[in-house]
Amino acid sequence: MNSNDFNEKVKRNVAGNFDQSLAFYQAFEAKHHFFAALASTLAEKISLRPNTHVLDVGCGNGISSRTLNERFGCRVLGVDLSSKMVAAGQGELTSENVRLIVGDGERLAEVVGNQTFDYVLYNASIFIFPDVNRALQEAVACLKPEGEIAFSFYPHLAGPTDEDLLIEAFDRVGEPRPRFRVITDYDKACQALARHCGKVSQHRWVRPLDIEFLQDFFSIPAQSASLFPGMDYQARRKKIIHLFSGLSDIADNGTIVWRMARGKKPASV
Repeated sequence: MNSNDFNEKVKRNVAGNFDQSLAFYQAFEAKHHFFAALASTLAEKISLRPNTHVLDVGCGNGISSRTLNERFGCRVLGVDLSSKMVAAGQGELTSENVRLIVGDGERLAEVVGNQTFDYVLYNASIFIFPDVNRALQEAVACLKPEGEIAFSFYPHLAGPTDEDLLIEAFDRVGEPRPRFRVITDYDKACQALARHCGKVSQHRWVRPLDIEFLQDFFSIPAQSASLFPGMDYQARRKKIIHLFSGLSDIADNGTIVWRMARGKKPASV
């Protein structure tokens, strides 16, 4: 299988996983209000300018898109591979300044046409892109001069000396460590961003290590699939509950770190 075929297969699997995860995401957000908070935090970390035009790539069911509109007055176009997530989000829209459409974030030119944006944001989505270099190249192409790209990343569970507590959790319960947690890792995403934007600024949003939150987050089918591949959902969920219960004794000394990065399109490009 060549790289293009592999990437397309990955994207089909991603879309399928998120199609199956809609109800779980909705229940998770109703309980934790997390993705709205993540979108707001990313916007605050990059000093997002109010009333600007934003492309929200990997928008899911539109939580981040609606948050950017409601809190910052932005006009937002959300793009996602999952038709079920997008359809559900469209049913929740109350502002004509938010649109959600099905599309491939690695082929943004086909999605946005001649529109240009002040920001292209990836709220907890950049790590599922198999060709992150192409994705960011497409993002830069639809940015206005000096427009910005920013993303929030997959959670890093950090111990007191920044050790990886997710690996610790697997070791404690005697489960094989996951081969792939993400499709594209943080360093690779930052390197691609630097390639297209030059200087990259990085930020962190640090939260307490909340065991219940982690059990709920990783019980979402799309999140559990990479930790316990090849299992049906109910088996994965049982393992997720057991996995994070094993960290209960050190929860008070750990944190959940959401890494963030931003870059600016050069004025001359």
